[in-house]
Amino acid sequence: MPDAPKLSQREIDELSARFEIKPMGGEPLAVAHAEGVRVTDVNGREYLDAISGEWVVNLGFRNPEITDAVIEQLGRADWTAPLYGSSPRTLLAEKVAEVAPGGLNKLLYGLSGGDAVEGAMHLAMRTTGKDEFVCLFQAFHGRTFATTALSYTHPNMYEGAKKGLERYTTRQIRVPNFNCYRCPFERTPDSCDLFCARFVEKMVVEGSEGGVAGIIVEPYQANGGMVPAPDGYFQELRAICDRHDMALIVDEVQTAWARCGEMFAIDHYGVEPDMIVVGKAFGGGFSMSGVIVNDKYANLAEWEYGFTTIGHPIASTASLKMIEIMERDDLAANARAMGERFGEKLAEMREKHPLIGDVRVMGLMIGIELVKDPVTKEHAHDEAEWCVHRALENGLLIGKTGPVFPPPAGNVLKLKPAVTIGAAEVDEICALFDQTITEAEAHFGYGS
Repeated sequence: MPDAPKLSQREIDELSARFEIKPMGGEPLAVAHAEGVRVTDVNGREYLDAISGEWVVNLGFRNPEITDAVIEQLGRADWTAPLYGSSPRTLLAEKVAEVAPGGLNKLLYGLSGGDAVEGAMHLAMRTTGKDEFVCLFQAFHGRTFATTALSYTHPNMYEGAKKGLERYTTRQIRVPNFNCYRCPFERTPDSCDLFCARFVEKMVVEGSEGGVAGIIVEPYQANGGMVPAPDGYFQELRAICDRHDMALIVDEVQTAWARCGEMFAIDHYGVEPDMIVVGKAFGGGFSMSGVIVNDKYANLAEWEYGFTTIGHPIASTASLKMIEIMERDDLAANARAMGERFGEKLAEMREKHPLIGDVRVMGLMIGIELVKDPVTKEHAHDEAEWCVHRALENGLLIGKTGPVFPPPAGNVLKLKPAVTIGAAEVDEICALFDQTITEAEAHFGYGS
């Protein structure tokens, strides 16, 4: 078999500029090889990946068991249309129902997180007969027309991509985010009595036309600033949904599959939602998403929703093997243990670095908020942007959020390594991260 064509960084950049439309930015890194938590560029330089391929390969790159399972499936059937039966697709649905909380026992397949959120909206509307949704100010649920309307409130969100879409992006009911570090209601956790959750009901009653079909929320706000929901938040939402006949829809596109120290982040809260939206890592490195739903909300009109390549047999095979490995090796427990290790080391860094305002850890879903001043908590947007690029120069791949539009907004750095990561790799990531923060403080004159 002939070798695949090998392009230089310059050739990739030039050809990409000529022939690709790149709507999601572009870092000066062209990947030639990846394995585990290591990425090698076309120049032969190795990087430590602390974001699991943008939180898609939760078992790391090129897991050998997933590779073998995919190759075996390719030898049987590389494609099955969704109107025909498929063993990989059906077995995966069975496995997902087995590991999902409580009565969530059916799976609606999608392709990516945004269209899966839309699928959840369809299910909620068909069951309740209502069509409004509640979401958070800094929520991010996708880039389709419907999910753009659910995502962020900044008028320049997506660098102006909402402009001209008013006829398609019906406004939804927005409520402030939970954020105990920056409470939008200027309260403190010891006395707020979960006002952020209780306020949701006020908006359902007084801010809608009486037609709320569901509440859509992430248990750990990802693109909205890497913020975990406070204890009791989801219990309150569950009660509100029950009182008003609304679906509790939990968006776990970024948090599911052992990422947060449980198979699903909502498991931390002891609440059973009506739906869980999954994506990104769900396909074991391949494109796939879905809505896990209970019997009450498993209602769709025939041909109302669907895409030609949903439930792809290759992605289904990879996903099923991924979940089997996670269960067998108890990788949720590993995520908890390694998350605690990260937390301890990042807490030490916070004590010595004035740039670090807050550290938020749930398993291996980790946000580090950068501030110009620990008292005023002024957002350190430029510093965070600088850190992402300097980390890359230092051989470390990290992310940024906060939200991040319009650039260079975003003052929260993200660490989301593979859930297979070990203690030595955690220590290596922390050492490179510490070095990057130290260099940022020197560059911007902190402590001088």
